Amino acid sequence: MTRPIAAAGLFLLAAAASSAADPCELGVQALEGRDLDSARIHLQKCLDARPATVEPYLWLCALHQARQDSTALYQTARLGLEKFPQERRFYLTVGTHDAREKRYQAAIDAFEEGLRRWPEDAQIRSLLASSHFARGTELLDASDSEAAAKHLRRATEMAPADVEAHLNLGRAFHNLLRNTEALAAFDRVIELQPATPLAFFHRGMTYHSLGEFERAIEDLDQAIAAAPDYPPAYLVRGLAQLAVARWEPALGDLETATARMPRNAQAWHGRARALVQLERLPEAEKSLRTAMELDPTEPAPLNALVAVLMRLGRAEEARPLAVKAAALARERRSADPGEIRFEGSTQAKP
Repeated sequence: MTRPIAAAGLFLLAAAASSAADPCELGVQALEGRDLDSARIHLQKCLDARPATVEPYLWLCALHQARQDSTALYQTARLGLEKFPQERRFYLTVGTHDAREKRYQAAIDAFEEGLRRWPEDAQIRSLLASSHFARGTELLDASDSEAAAKHLRRATEMAPADVEAHLNLGRAFHNLLRNTEALAAFDRVIELQPATPLAFFHRGMTYHSLGEFERAIEDLDQAIAAAPDYPPAYLVRGLAQLAVARWEPALGDLETATARMPRNAQAWHGRARALVQLERLPEAEKSLRTAMELDPTEPAPLNALVAVLMRLGRAEEARPLAVKAAALARERRSADPGEIRFEGSTQAKP
C-alpha cells in the first residue's frame, strides 16, 4: 500500500494547435521550455478560449505541478473533475491532495468514484486503501472504534496483504468486544508476517478477554520472547497467570509491569492480587493503595483493600472503606477490573 500517499507525474503534454499565435501552443511551448511565467499567462488565455475542452485543464495542472504549487494544482484539478468526470488524472490529483491535507473522507470519495469507473485500476485501488487506512486509524485514535472498523475493513478489502490494516482492524474489533472477528484479524497478521510480536500480543489479549487463558499465555510467551522490552505483554500475561492460579509466575510478570509502567493502576492491582494469594498481605496493602491513588474511581482495588484489612485485623479501618467501595461500584456498575482496551493505532510498539 502507498503510505504516505505520494503524487506522481500525472499530466503529459499533448500537441497543441498549429497556429503560432494560438495561446495554447504558446503555453505548451513555454512549459516545455521551462519558461513557467510565460506558460502561466498563455495557458490561462488558452483556458479562457477553450473552456469546454479538457486539454487546457491538463496543461494548467502540468504547469502547477512544475511550479510545485499544490494549491493551484488542486483547484484546477477540482474544476477539471467537475467538468470532465471521465478524466482519470483529475481523480488521482484531487484525492491525493485531500489525503495529504488529512481530509481523508474527501480523498475516499474521490477514489471510490474513480474505482467505480475503473474497477481494475491498481493505482486507484492502492490510494483508496491508503485513504481508508488513514481515516480508520484516525477514528481509532479518537476512540470511535465502530467507525474505524468500517474503514479498516475496507482497507483490508482493497489491500489484502496490508499487515498494519489487519492489525488495526483487530484492535478496533477487540475494543468493540467482537472478539471472534478480532482473532480472525490477528490470525491474518500472523499468516502474512509471522515475525510480528504485536500480533501475538494482541491475539493473546483477545484470548484473555475470551477467558482462554492458556492460549493467551502461549501467545504472550511468544510476544515476550520476540520483544522482551514491551511491558504491556507482561501485564496481560500476569493477569492470565492469575486466572489459572499460577501465583509466583503471575507476581513475576506483574512486578515487571509495575516497574516498567509505574502509572498503570491495573498493574498495581494485579500485583496486589498475586501478593494476597501468596499471603504477603502488608505488601498487597501498599500495592492496592498505589492502585487507588492512580485510579480513585475504580472500586476493585478498594474492595480488595477492605478484604486485606479485615484479614489483618483492622476491621474498624475497613468499614468506611467498604461503604465507599459500594458507592464507587454503583457509579461504575461493576467492581471487576476493567477490560484492557487498545488506546489507538499509536499504542506503544515493541
